[in-house]
Amino acid sequence: MTGVSTGMIPRLPDSAWSRGAAAHLLSRAGFSGPPEEIDALHRLGPEKAVKSLLDGAAASLATTRPEGVDPVDMIAFRQAIKALDEEAARLKRREWQRQERQSQLALTQWWLERLRGKNADPVAEKLALFWHGHFATSVEKVKRSHLMWQQNDTLRREGLGDFGTLTKAIARDPAMLVWLDTDRSFRREPNENFARELLELFTLGEGHYSEGDIHEAARTFTPYKIDPRTQKFTYRKRQEISEPKTIFGQTGDFSGDDVVDLILKKPECAPFIARKLWEFYAFEKPDEKLVSHLADDFRAGGYEIRPLLETIFTSAAFYSSDAVRKQIKSPVQWVMALSRTLEIDLPPARMLLGALNGLGQVPFRPPSVKGWDGGKAWITTATLLLRYNLAAFSVGNQSVGLPLGNSGKVKDPRRFRALLAGRLPLKKIAPPETRQDPRKLVEALTDRLFQQTLPDRETAAFVSFAEARAPLDDSAVRDLLQLMMSTPQYQLT
Repeated sequence: MTGVSTGMIPRLPDSAWSRGAAAHLLSRAGFSGPPEEIDALHRLGPEKAVKSLLDGAAASLATTRPEGVDPVDMIAFRQAIKALDEEAARLKRREWQRQERQSQLALTQWWLERLRGKNADPVAEKLALFWHGHFATSVEKVKRSHLMWQQNDTLRREGLGDFGTLTKAIARDPAMLVWLDTDRSFRREPNENFARELLELFTLGEGHYSEGDIHEAARTFTPYKIDPRTQKFTYRKRQEISEPKTIFGQTGDFSGDDVVDLILKKPECAPFIARKLWEFYAFEKPDEKLVSHLADDFRAGGYEIRPLLETIFTSAAFYSSDAVRKQIKSPVQWVMALSRTLEIDLPPARMLLGALNGLGQVPFRPPSVKGWDGGKAWITTATLLLRYNLAAFSVGNQSVGLPLGNSGKVKDPRRFRALLAGRLPLKKIAPPETRQDPRKLVEALTDRLFQQTLPDRETAAFVSFAEARAPLDDSAVRDLLQLMMSTPQYQLT
C-alpha cells in the first residue's frame, strides 16, 4: 500500500504508518492492548495489519450458548402454572423470575469476558457491540436471556458479512420480534413498530420514506412469530397478507425479505450505514464527500461489511488529527481498554455490572430503540467520579463509590485488599530498572496507557509527582497509574 486510494478514498501511505498508527488501529478496531500487541501489529505494515485483525474477527464468529442460558418451553411452563393452585403458581413464577435474573447475569458476564478477549476476538466482539447499539434491543422488555443470546449470536455471525442478510436475520430474530411487537402483529391489525424502526433507525434515516411505506411494510411482517416451545423463529402462514402492497412507489405481493431488498435499492441506505460505521470507528460528522465515497464502495461491493471496514481502517482520514485521541471512550471501551492494557482480569461480575450501570452502558440493556447516544453523553460529573474510582480499584488502591454488594460494604476487608493487591502485574508494567528514573517510568506508563506522547505540561506534572515519591515502590507506582487514568486525556481514544 503506497498511498493509492480505495475507490476515491485516499489510503494511508506506507510512509505514514507508525507505532502510534498501529496503536490507534488496535484501539479503534478493538479495545486496545499491551505494548507487545501494538509492536506486533506495527511490524506487519498497514495493509497486513488491517487484514490480520479482520481475519481474526472472521475466525471468531461462532459461539456456543453460555452455561445457564437455556430456552424455556413456554407452553409447558404455562401448563404447569395452570395445574397449580394460586399460591403454588405464584411461587413458581417467582422462582422462574429468580432463575431468569441469574441467567441474565451469566449472559452479560459471558459477553463482557468475550469483549475482554477471553476465548474470543475483541475485533469481532466490538463489531457485535456496534450492531447491538444499531439494532438496539433490551432484555428489560424481552425478559428472556436465551432470546438475547440468540440475537447476540446473530449479530456476531452475520455482522461481518452482507448487510442485507443481517437485516433479514434481525427481522426474524425472536428478541426483536418481542422488542418491537411483531410477535403481536396480526393480519387484521398489523403492528407498525418494527416497520417504522426498520426504515428510520436501521436502514434509511428520517425523511426517506412515507407513513404509507411504513403501513405497507408492516403488512409483510405479520407472519413472523416465535415458536413458544423452541423459542425460535417460525413463519405463521395463516397470518400472511397475500395482497398487493405499494412500497416506495412499487406495487407487488411483497414479503418481508422483499422489503429489505427494496430498501437496499434506495440511494439513502448505503450512506446511512456507511456514516454510522465511520462515526463509530473514526469520528463524528465526517465530510459528505467521504461518506459518499464510502457509500459508493459499499453499494458496489454488494453491501458487504468487511470490505467497508477495510476501506475505513486503511484510509488516511482514519489516522488523521480529526480521529486520533478525539473519541470519548464509551464505558465498555474504557473498561476493556484498561483491562487489556494493564493486563488484568475484569472486576468481579456484580461490581463491574454495577459500575457499567452507573457509567451508562450495560450490554443487553440499551436505554431505547435508538441505542446509546455516545460521545459527550458519556461524560458527566457523576460518571467521571465513577471512572476515577474504578481506576483506583483497577490499580489496586481501595476506592469509594463502587458497588461492592447488596449492602454496599466490603464483607471481608482483608480479602478485598488481597484481591486489589494481586491484580496488577507491577513487575512487568514497572520493572525495577525503569523505576530508577522517574522520567523513564513516566514514559513507560504513558506508552502503555495513552499510547502516544503527551504534551510537555502533562508529562512534567507526572514526572514531578514521581520524583516526589522516589524511591518508587509499588505503592507509588499504583498512585501514579491512578493519577494518569484520572485525567481528561485518558478518557479519550
